[in-house]
Amino acid sequence: MTEAGTNQSTSNSSGSALILNSPVARAFTVFGDRWVGLILRDAFLGVRQFESFRKRSGAARGTLTSRLKSLVEHDILRRSMYQESPARYEYRLTKKGLDLYAYVMSVWDWETRWSVETHIPPDLHHTTCGQSMRPLFRCSDCRSDINLREVHFQSQAKLGPAETVPARFQRRTPNSKHSRQGVDRAFFHVLDIIGDRWTGLVIAAMYFGLNRYDEIATALGIATNILSDRLKILVAADILEQVPYQQKPVRYKYKLTEKGAALYPIALQMHEWAMRWLFENEQPAITLSHIPCGSKLKTELVCSACQEPLNIHNVTFDPDYAIGD
Repeated sequence: MTEAGTNQSTSNSSGSALILNSPVARAFTVFGDRWVGLILRDAFLGVRQFESFRKRSGAARGTLTSRLKSLVEHDILRRSMYQESPARYEYRLTKKGLDLYAYVMSVWDWETRWSVETHIPPDLHHTTCGQSMRPLFRCSDCRSDINLREVHFQSQAKLGPAETVPARFQRRTPNSKHSRQGVDRAFFHVLDIIGDRWTGLVIAAMYFGLNRYDEIATALGIATNILSDRLKILVAADILEQVPYQQKPVRYKYKLTEKGAALYPIALQMHEWAMRWLFENEQPAITLSHIPCGSKLKTELVCSACQEPLNIHNVTFDPDYAIGD
């Protein structure tokens, strides 16, 4: 992704403003958390009740309670009583929550293509054409597929302060095998990568042309130990690769691999969802345009088999994965 009117990397100061005030950063404050990602996954699979969410995600009760409360406060889930004595509640996706469908589909697509171990539905079926398919994201104006190199960003002149980040999004979930025992590993791989705000913002820095350690640290205002940890994780996960740009002493810049670049549709869907729901009376830090047609970028989700639009009502999967209550 390049800045409109230039092929140069974003400066540190403008990079900081753009990244930390961007729609993607705003979306991270709402659902940039591994446990929230697991809840959203299960909600789209038909889970409604607290105990089912807990068993599927492996979350501690306190953790699950806080994440469900946050999703209700952000109007992504609604809480309603289904039993009076004793009082029991269920959680259902709101209109705002259902509008995350394209985001969830982008996560599914990346996970099924790149994750070695996954328990999500391996196949999707489009009822309109009757074919097995994968979701495609294309420009709604010129109908061509979207890729990272064909998107321009335009920065805005006036930027407000960066969004305040909830404390839970500043901490990384423990990475030891012991801490993961008994946890449902569906979506686990992708959520380990994007289910952490700092990891996600490091990847976003790559989209804005920041690829050296000092550039990323300055732009994000991130502690050096946290940045070093996230970069090591992303290199180990084959999302980034190190490329030497200086020999004495050896210094490296970071480059997105094919696997890393394939995360872009997820970031793009976060951007578009945030633009629809989180910037009602505000000017976002950036706007996106599609280079081939020059239009303001707006994506549409279509079937790879028939090219017709996909939505939550015309896509099905193996009912064994639709785990309800």
